[in-house]
Amino acid sequence: MPYGSSPYAVTLGPDATIALAAIRRPIFGWADAWTALLGSIGISVLGVVAALVWLGLAPRATAHVQGGEIGFGSNVNKVFAGADLSFAVICTVAGVLCGGVGAILARRRGLAVSLAMAIGGTSASVIASWLGREISGGPAFRWAAHAGAGPHHYFIALIDRQFLIAWPLAGLVVTLLVALFTPDPMEQLEAIEPAPVESAPS
Repeated sequence: MPYGSSPYAVTLGPDATIALAAIRRPIFGWADAWTALLGSIGISVLGVVAALVWLGLAPRATAHVQGGEIGFGSNVNKVFAGADLSFAVICTVAGVLCGGVGAILARRRGLAVSLAMAIGGTSASVIASWLGREISGGPAFRWAAHAGAGPHHYFIALIDRQFLIAWPLAGLVVTLLVALFTPDPMEQLEAIEPAPVESAPS
């Protein structure tokens, strides 16, 4: 073994060639799996924050219970559309921020970050839509059971389920853009000192 080198170092001859695949980092290893798992959990937790922001920003319709049925005002469709749009904006901004932070903290683990954006972003969107509805008094039968006489603020709910992909889609787009403009990292080979030449016996 050459002195002053790693026990795992390999001495190469002058005519030896190295395949690029041999010096590249593995596409997906244990560190990538942990990155994807922890990233997904961390992003999912942010769904609670998104729900609270949505609850504070989303417009709420005015409704009343009469004869066992729920009645709304004339502008209810615009209010519901506004709630959906505010949800989409919140999730898009959150996805962009998560994608940017993930690209900065784990820029060499693009596949793991992409999985975290897809899984965690989808989970966070579902949590935000469900929690926002529950905190504001939904679903409909629960709201009607607790509504008293007179008009009340109706609970918020995501009508257009397609907005659930806004968070993961925004995160994936940011991750893709960072990957396009970031060179693929290559592992550095260790410099090896040549072994001493033993003198021939006289």
